[in-house]
Amino acid sequence: MKNEALFARQICRVLDHGTRDIDPSIAERLRAGRERALQHRAVAVESLEIVGAGGTAAWGGGHDSRSHPIRTLFAILALLLGVSFAYYWNGFDQASENEEIDSALLADDLPPNAYLDQGFQAWLEKRSSAGE
Repeated sequence: MKNEALFARQICRVLDHGTRDIDPSIAERLRAGRERALQHRAVAVESLEIVGAGGTAAWGGGHDSRSHPIRTLFAILALLLGVSFAYYWNGFDQASENEEIDSALLADDLPPNAYLDQGFQAWLEKRSSAGE
């Protein structure tokens, strides 16, 4: 932004310096052309304000094409941060559930190898179906 403002000031100085030697008729035509350009710009600004009132203009009432990629980048970063946080939180919940299961298995009277025995699994299924 600083470079653009500096460049604009330099251009203005060069143009102001060159206006000293301009023929008065050319200066008048340039003035009239500038006024027409400003009138067209005023019409364009009014039409943008009407569009902005309809809700289709960019945030802030105008559209700055240079800020669009920055806003997009921030939106993507926010989305990635949210997804990362959800993934981390889900892993934390899963670890808590696994901790509860491990604690119950280790505190039980049966050794952990009993749960791996196929006969024990069949006995548990038979017992749970008979109890229903």
